[in-house]
Amino acid sequence: MNIQRYAKKEIAFNQIETALSLYFEEKDLFSVVTLAGAAEEILGQLLQGRNGAALPFRSVLEILRPGLRKGGAPQGTAGREDDLYLHMDLQQEARFLIGRAIDDYQALSGTLSAGMSRFKQLQGGKQPQGEKQSQGEKPPN
Repeated sequence: MNIQRYAKKEIAFNQIETALSLYFEEKDLFSVVTLAGAAEEILGQLLQGRNGAALPFRSVLEILRPGLRKGGAPQGTAGREDDLYLHMDLQQEARFLIGRAIDDYQALSGTLSAGMSRFKQLQGGKQPQGEKQSQGEKPPN
């Protein structure tokens, strides 16, 4: 057995970078949603821990469909969910979750990778003057 120690921030960074790569290549948006949602969850926990409060784990489905309750029918008009299908605008969900993950990463680290900056620019969010940008593929320590 080869148990190693992995930094959660680095895991989330790699998930975001992989999600961005798939997104920019217009490939597998379901994986983009899953990766970005997982990164956002990890980073959200790290941000909460930094502030001294911990949030309970939330699944990606709860992030995507906050009106959906376990064992109950969906609330509101977000669409009908059942055991076999999800009803969503996949492109919008991918953009939303990548954006949240990037915002959380930036709040935690104060930096953006080139891919993160590109995504923000494409979404209309210009990088503020004086904002640090990470040049490498590894997250800054």
